[in-house]
Amino acid sequence: MNSKVLDFIKKNHFFLLMLIGVILRLVWVFVFPTYPYTDFMWYHVKGIEISQGQGFLNGIYPHYIGNPGFPTAFRPIGYPGTLAVLYYLFGSSFLVGKLFNVALSTLIMFLTYKLALKFFNPKVAIITLTIFALSPLAITYNSILGSEVLFSAILMLSIYLFFTKNNPVFIGLLIGYLTLVRPIGMFIPAIFALFIFIKKDMIFKEKLKYMIVFGVFFGMVVSPWLIRNYIVLGEPVFSTNGGYVIYVNNNDYATGSWSDPYKYPHSPFLQYRTEDGFDEMAIHNLGKELAVQWIKENPKQFIRLAFLRIANSYWIKTDDIMWSLTTGLNEWHPMTSRAIKLEKLLYRPFYIVLFIFIIYTVIRFIRHRKIDFITFILLIFLYFNAMMFVLEGNARYVFPLHPIYTIGVAFVIYKILSKFLPAMK
Repeated sequence: MNSKVLDFIKKNHFFLLMLIGVILRLVWVFVFPTYPYTDFMWYHVKGIEISQGQGFLNGIYPHYIGNPGFPTAFRPIGYPGTLAVLYYLFGSSFLVGKLFNVALSTLIMFLTYKLALKFFNPKVAIITLTIFALSPLAITYNSILGSEVLFSAILMLSIYLFFTKNNPVFIGLLIGYLTLVRPIGMFIPAIFALFIFIKKDMIFKEKLKYMIVFGVFFGMVVSPWLIRNYIVLGEPVFSTNGGYVIYVNNNDYATGSWSDPYKYPHSPFLQYRTEDGFDEMAIHNLGKELAVQWIKENPKQFIRLAFLRIANSYWIKTDDIMWSLTTGLNEWHPMTSRAIKLEKLLYRPFYIVLFIFIIYTVIRFIRHRKIDFITFILLIFLYFNAMMFVLEGNARYVFPLHPIYTIGVAFVIYKILSKFLPAMK
């Protein structure tokens, strides 16, 4: 290759990788006709209904058309509310949501690079960007009308601003928005608060002031949602999906991943289901009660299922690429099975390297008690895996963390390569 071309690539590798990443995402979105199914159809329909002023309404599979007079809080309003704004401004085409994902994914690529550059070195940053820009999941998820890409973008932006500007007002607002996008993030404010509390370069008075301001602005975002639910459902519930999920994954028929509770023998949920929908609050409260009771009575089975959930998330059921390959209701593209095999082939090694990085962070913290960006990645990892340990084994819970995990994976790859390639040092 011409030396001038090589020099150009070397000087502009960041912009070239960003460009390649964006082009791959756009090509996928425009070429592959992903049709939203299950959760993704729910998000799309709820977004349309809110944009048309119909409200946030309960609806049932497979079309999820809302029933007037039946408000929902099955999932928080963050993502369907965001879609509603986009649909109101640009129309309710699938493409609107998909192009929004591409914009978010571009932001994620930029932030992962900047964080790796700030806390490691340019080589780790380039490895990070290369992996994420070319990641099949990071590309194909752009055609899925799901909350994962938005959640990931807000999380990465929050982390970036937390370690650069660290304004508690902005962080509080962003984390509030984050918790309204995916229920699994509802306790993530505790991670940011804990990190502030254990930081060594802040006095207690500064920490207290920070957490108060953070809490106030976080509450400003979340409280309208809780007040709305108190008014329409009778309880300030964050998500009525909580009791449903914890029961589905903690009972005699649980599999360590999602299963249909309405098909269990003598399902306790059937009494609350009708042709028009289901009683969300009744199922939420009953699900919590039954799950807690089952865990207390079956501690060994709970632990077995908990580890199975982790295994499903990282190894056994790494098949979430299939949701980008739906071509209709309960219809998948013929190449779906091959795509799932490719995902397992590529991402199982990725997760092995990730766990090597996590072991390194644990040893590093025990030996040196360092409170820094690497420690923060460890806290994020522990939080989300604790949630999966109790709730559900699902690769879709792991995907939004791929950007922050990719930085750790890139660091391990850099360390290995630098031992054998002097030019990497």
